[in-house]
Amino acid sequence: MKIVLTDKQKVQQFACILRHLKNISSNIEMVVYPTNIYVQGMDGSHVSLFEIYLKESWFSEYEVDKQYSLGINCELVFKILNCLDENQNIKLEYSDDDHLYITLYPRDGEQSITKEFQLPLVMMDNDILAIPDTDYSVDLKMVSSEFSELVDQLSIFGQELLIKCTDEKIQMTGQGEMGKMTALIKEEDILIYAIEENTTIELLFGMNFVKNFATFSKVNKAINIHWSEGVPMKVEYSLDEAIDDDDDDVSDISRATNYVRFYLAPKIGDS
Repeated sequence: MKIVLTDKQKVQQFACILRHLKNISSNIEMVVYPTNIYVQGMDGSHVSLFEIYLKESWFSEYEVDKQYSLGINCELVFKILNCLDENQNIKLEYSDDDHLYITLYPRDGEQSITKEFQLPLVMMDNDILAIPDTDYSVDLKMVSSEFSELVDQLSIFGQELLIKCTDEKIQMTGQGEMGKMTALIKEEDILIYAIEENTTIELLFGMNFVKNFATFSKVNKAINIHWSEGVPMKVEYSLDEAIDDDDDDVSDISRATNYVRFYLAPKIGDS
């Protein structure tokens, strides 16, 4: 098995995802198929779920002859990718032994020191859960860095995030023993806002989980968020779109082919 990433933006996306997974899970199982990579896992409390889907065409080279299940320690891969230089590619290799081999090497025409790593694999036996397609009452698209900054500010005031959505606005409230902060978001403040007619939703989530999702903001300049009463919130960063601050093509919320997604069950309690 050999998988290579040489596109600068995709290297950044891939590294960002694997670096930040350590905030959610200690270990992940990366299932490598001949046509795609799929990762699914849960946080330690089994409140949130994440999944990553990358087609073979997303990579510069993809040589996979059969299915491989690779158990990876997130803390260790975080340390490896912290050694990644800005002008380097990523190569993953596996040969049916107990180690994944990761090489960070310079792009064509550039200079940097090649770094080779031998990553011991972790024994895992996780069942992949079926995630049903859901039609959500609210679809929101906003600048991911702005969402991340807002969540950081809201988290100062408590460990609960209250979401209220109406036709006119979105209201996010951070609340707890330290008091309360409310952000009133109007449609002109964000990229896209769609809500079912005559719908009002009110949902309560654990703040720390949402903060962890927001740490992936560098994966894409835009974040897609979906809410409905009684079902988990869905957060998605598309990996089909380039990371380009000058790209204003945010005309819709389309179904991503390559993505990292998060699901978070709402809290039961008084809001």
